[in-house]
Amino acid sequence: MIRTINSWRGLMAVTIVLFHAGVGWMWNVAVTGVTFFFISSTFLLAMRHPFERLTAQKYCRFAINHALRLYPLHWLGLALLIALGLAYYPSDIHWGPTALSALLIHSWSPVHDIHYGINPVAWYLCALLFCYFIYPFLAHWLGRWRLRYKVALAILLAVVLAIVLLPLDIPGREAVFVNPLSHVLDVVVGLILIHLYHTLKPRCSKVSFGVATLIEVAALLLLAAAIAINVCSTWLKPWEDVLIWLLPQGAILLAFTLLNGREGAIGKLLLCKPLQWLGSISFEVYVLQFVAFHVFNYLVSPVAGHYGWNIYDKLAWFVLPLLLPMAWLVNRLFTRPLRKSLTIKDSTK
Repeated sequence: MIRTINSWRGLMAVTIVLFHAGVGWMWNVAVTGVTFFFISSTFLLAMRHPFERLTAQKYCRFAINHALRLYPLHWLGLALLIALGLAYYPSDIHWGPTALSALLIHSWSPVHDIHYGINPVAWYLCALLFCYFIYPFLAHWLGRWRLRYKVALAILLAVVLAIVLLPLDIPGREAVFVNPLSHVLDVVVGLILIHLYHTLKPRCSKVSFGVATLIEVAALLLLAAAIAINVCSTWLKPWEDVLIWLLPQGAILLAFTLLNGREGAIGKLLLCKPLQWLGSISFEVYVLQFVAFHVFNYLVSPVAGHYGWNIYDKLAWFVLPLLLPMAWLVNRLFTRPLRKSLTIKDSTK
């Protein structure tokens, strides 16, 4: 794991949590965070698993290992939400969609109540699982392509996605966005970025601290510009699911990975221990956020004399002191031990 990217993932997870908790002005940052998770996952996979050779045994081991990274934590979060649901709102538990969610096939459905389900953020896990399953084939296939052909493929996929999205209303756009097929584009962008990384990395071996800081600032300014334009105008709105977040988030990912070991001022800040700790539990923070919301809503807020979801628009930040320790405990006592015990070793070594 590149440590600055680890911190970015932690920060992105927190922005997503705060948006879901009611901090509405974080919408643009939160939606870019989802894009960052997808492209950074592919990028980091390509660093560890280039799949220059693809065999059935190697593919099965990869697919099983990465499925086992998702299902146990997902099932834990789902079980906790079901338990809270049965205790406080049993009539809202719908077992058909919940079963689809348990299998991580629910976000293939265009129906809102199914593709969001009892844990609304689990659509990401369904899409990520699909990306894991197709990644070895795309990495092996596209690994032999020149950069311009990969870029042409990404542009083609973006155009197709735009054609699908443009005539749709907001619920329809959401149904497309959570569908795993729409994130094939993210995988291809991640593979383009790893190609650029291998091309540009030798040229960054002697970058000074000042130049590194300027590169980091430029990448962040690109994201800030995209957010500002999207907030202040409407002409980018039809494209926000296609291009405007991929470009700045790709720039941030590429800049901070190229500067790994030669960080600028922002990179040095991202290396601090609190942010590294936050990055280490980012997956648990993301998956368990609605568990924390429900615990806060039904167990904590009544103590404060308030009962109901509308507490979040006033006290959203107070969810974090509940969620972060919960995520840390699950990471230490559940995720790490289970992942270590379930990982299938390479028998060919």
